[in-house]
Formats: sequence, C-alpha cells, structure tokens
Amino acid sequence: MTKSNSKAGAKSTARPAPIAPEKSPQQKAFDTAMELFHAREFSKAKQHFSAALEGNSKELQFAAKQHLLMCEKRLSKANVKLETAEDYYNYGIGLYNRRDLEAAQQHLEKALKLEEADHVHYALALVLGLRSDIEGAVKHLSRAIALQSRNRNSALNDPDFQELLQHAPIKELLAGAPAHS
Repeated sequence: MTKSNSKAGAKSTARPAPIAPEKSPQQKAFDTAMELFHAREFSKAKQHFSAALEGNSKELQFAAKQHLLMCEKRLSKANVKLETAEDYYNYGIGLYNRRDLEAAQQHLEKALKLEEADHVHYALALVLGLRSDIEGAVKHLSRAIALQSRNRNSALNDPDFQELLQHAPIKELLAGAPAHS
C-alpha cells in the first residue's frame, strides 16, 4: 500500500457521516403513534395510526391496521359504562357467552343489587351451576321460578341448563310442583 492510499483512507474516515434520508410522513405518523400506544394514550395513537395508513409502505399499513384494532379494543373496554340493572345483566350475559363465568357472576350480582328480576336470577343460577356452586344455582333458580313460573319449563328446555340437570337438587327443583308467580 502506498502512502497516498493511506492518506486517501484517512480522508474518507474524516468525512462527515452521510445524512440519513428524511423519514416519510407515513413513518413519522407510525413512530408517533407507537410512542402514544406505549404511553397507553390509545385515543391519540389511533389518530396517528390512521394517518400511517396513508403512504406507500405496505408493511407500515399492515402494522398500523393491527395497532388500530388493538387501540379500539382497549378503548372499548375502558368505555363500558354500566348504570342500570339491565346494563349489568346484558354485560354479564356477554361475559357468560365468552365463558368468563367469574366476571359474569359479578355483573349479574350487581344487577340483582340494583333490581330484582326473574331473568337475572335465572342467568345467575346458570352461571353458578356451571361454576359448580349447585347450592347457589338452586337458590337463584328457585327464586326465578317463584318470580315467574315459566322459568321452570325454560330451564327444562334450555340447552344451557342440560348439564346442570345431572345434579339432583336442580333436577328435584325442576321436577317439583310449579311455583306460583
């Protein structure tokens, strides 16, 4: 190697580093959205993820769509406002349908505290039975039948109750004389 080559090599290291290309508006929006997402500011993050959908990068568009869905899911959980017994009942039924029985029980019990209703007792009997609290299930099913006698036939014909009919106390309750409403 000659001296001129080593000097040329020294010159190349002395040059300023190349300037990074400017980030695209799509990348800037996505980066900002990710910062907000990690800060748990989902509403603001949604706006920036929506902006990141505009642009040429399919990878950023895909990632932005996925994060938008995550933001919406987190925001929908945070925005559930339950005020009436019917709100708690409906939410409890939704939880039951997802088989989140513990949370369903809590919401149905809150509904009963606000207003006693046969359909809430009926649903709570089902949830408790599926949670292996047969005594609690019998108590609430008995009350549901006392409030509305048709609940006896409903339980006998309800596919959701079929598993619970294997338990003697529930079977006996449903085989008994009709309760008067």
